[in-house]
Amino acid sequence: MSMTEAKEITGVIVGITFRNEENGYTVFRCETKADPKPITVVGCTLAREGETVALNGAWRNDPKFGLQFAATSIIAVRPDSPKGIESYLASGVIRGIGPVMAKRIVAMYGVDTLNVMDRDPAAIGRVPGVGAKRVEQIRAAWKEQSESRRIMVFLANQNISGSLALRIFRQYGEDSIAVIQTNPYRLAREVRGIGFTTADQIARDLGIPETSTQRIEAGLRHSLSEATARGHCGLTRDGLLRAAAELLNLGAGWVETVLDGLMEQDQPGIVRRNIPDAGECYFTEALNEAERRSAINLKSMIGKSPPWRVRREDLKGIAERAQAEAGVVLAEEQMQAVMMALTQRVSILTGGPGTGKTSTLNVILKALRSIKASVVMGAPTGKAAKRMRETTGSEASTVARLIGLGMGQEAERKSIDGDILILDESSMVDSMMLDKVLRAMSAGAAVLFVGDVDQLPSVGSGRVLADMIESGLIPTTRLTKVFRQAQQSAIIRNAHRINKGLPLEDNAAPGLPSDFYWIDCHRDQVASRIIEMVTQRIPAKLGCTASDIQVLSPMRKSNTGTDALNIALQGALNPRPAAKIPRPAGHIGVGDRVIQTVNCYEKGVMNGESGVVLDIDAEDEVMTVLVDDKKVVYPIRDADQLTLAYAMTVHKSQGSQFPAVVIPVTTSHYMMLNRPVIYTAVTRAAKFCVLIGERRAMEMALKSERMEPRLTQLMHRLRAA
Repeated sequence: MSMTEAKEITGVIVGITFRNEENGYTVFRCETKADPKPITVVGCTLAREGETVALNGAWRNDPKFGLQFAATSIIAVRPDSPKGIESYLASGVIRGIGPVMAKRIVAMYGVDTLNVMDRDPAAIGRVPGVGAKRVEQIRAAWKEQSESRRIMVFLANQNISGSLALRIFRQYGEDSIAVIQTNPYRLAREVRGIGFTTADQIARDLGIPETSTQRIEAGLRHSLSEATARGHCGLTRDGLLRAAAELLNLGAGWVETVLDGLMEQDQPGIVRRNIPDAGECYFTEALNEAERRSAINLKSMIGKSPPWRVRREDLKGIAERAQAEAGVVLAEEQMQAVMMALTQRVSILTGGPGTGKTSTLNVILKALRSIKASVVMGAPTGKAAKRMRETTGSEASTVARLIGLGMGQEAERKSIDGDILILDESSMVDSMMLDKVLRAMSAGAAVLFVGDVDQLPSVGSGRVLADMIESGLIPTTRLTKVFRQAQQSAIIRNAHRINKGLPLEDNAAPGLPSDFYWIDCHRDQVASRIIEMVTQRIPAKLGCTASDIQVLSPMRKSNTGTDALNIALQGALNPRPAAKIPRPAGHIGVGDRVIQTVNCYEKGVMNGESGVVLDIDAEDEVMTVLVDDKKVVYPIRDADQLTLAYAMTVHKSQGSQFPAVVIPVTTSHYMMLNRPVIYTAVTRAAKFCVLIGERRAMEMALKSERMEPRLTQLMHRLRAA
């Protein structure tokens, strides 16, 4: 795609081809004096057909759609001719004025029409056929339209892009200018898509000094927010001061003075606490409260008996009969886990692939039902809940459904009614989710956490499963024995080798079946080999389709990150969708695999859940996505909650399993090359796994035992007296 130098153009919108109402991305036809035919313009605006617009941008030649004017700025301006004014008013931009009324108004006031509406809107009442009610309607609409125009021009003058300007205007309405002039840093906290950097540039343009308390406070809050986005619940004092000073490009002394002053405020929104081995630390108020409440609730359960009334001396016999009914023979450590679940109000069952967690859980379920205990089963995501149903044959729900999130205003009050909650894939549970679950449980109920603590911690803040285990206070059974049948899988054997830092097994000898392969490949060739694997080699070998294959990458960026691989895989697998939604980089179309990027409680879809786009209805401005056998309807304005999922990050894949998995391993992902990342990726494969990359990168991953340690409080709060 080629692009020429920047230009300025003025014209009249004569037709709108497409518009995303959320971000304002619009494709429209525009008549200009310089071109005999209307030109095609793409950019962000809410301008209507008939409006005159001033465009700044450059011509580009799109290989699919031809010559377009890509506008970086679109400002609606007043038309200055009777014909232009009539066309503008007739477009419907002012409620109460249609084509007939527009003709009458312009016939009376001519080129001065818009000035008359500014000075004395009531004068429109002199136009034949316009009554008092219509005058009031036009007056209110004209005021609203004039205000929105003034605000959009102001935002454009602050070098705010069209899409972000629309979000600001929708957030604050007529208060937009006042908010920005008073405290532009509110934008970073309250408007999705505007980060600290953008808000800081607006503040600079407004003349706010770089050493202002307002700016430094915003930098401190943003630094803490960035840390929680990486999984921390807080930061040490030194860590917070260092991060904020680097962000603000100021000396630590400036930042330290403002931090101490902030903590003297009545409601700073930040909590200061001393943590063993870490010293003085700072936490967001919400996460501090979540961990505090969780520790209190868990400690109230430790060492207590579950709600069922069964003599302790009868429990061993109950467990043995459940084992016989399940048709399995449990190892000693598995039977210990069964007894633990039957005798403790809170307990943990953990273990890697092939260690018998599912068999143990099925015996626990049969034992609980034999004593008439009511069991509730849940998992953090829809895919994890579906897999739980398939492996146990029992009903399981997402955590969101269990506690009522996404079910209206009364959602938070819903309780989990049962004698025991069994929560699978507990490594995915973050601090906020744990708090919500424990508060929703019935009084006296028991809980069993099931999960693999060696997997990556949750996407959200916290390290809940690891903190609970490392506290040493919650009864825990760790299954370590890999059973003979599981040992036949090279996926499982190599997963345990990765977890121990041992080299991978050699690929199977020619002619022998294997479900795991390592392919040595130069970094520059990895992406093309992945495309070949997904589109040709694996489908031919397994007799499957590309939709059964999931690419998992440690990171988003680089030529083997998810961003680049998604565009390449989309081009290979779904090049011409029946309908599509334009995005700043590419598009999402019917048939595309997509993943949710934020928790959407209203729709009951959580961050990390994936699906397939079934339909895009441009007329009704909605798209339908199949998420875990459930059709979810999104307004097109919410499409930015989704991104392509032909390739996803390893973190986002937690709780899911796929028939076949392909994993790039290159030194360009050095920041995420460690055992938990590769181990989690490999254990997502149910039948077939291929790693493609540089042997040096794999060696780096095997030598790195842990990711960046997360700063959390749960373990310390559990251990506190």
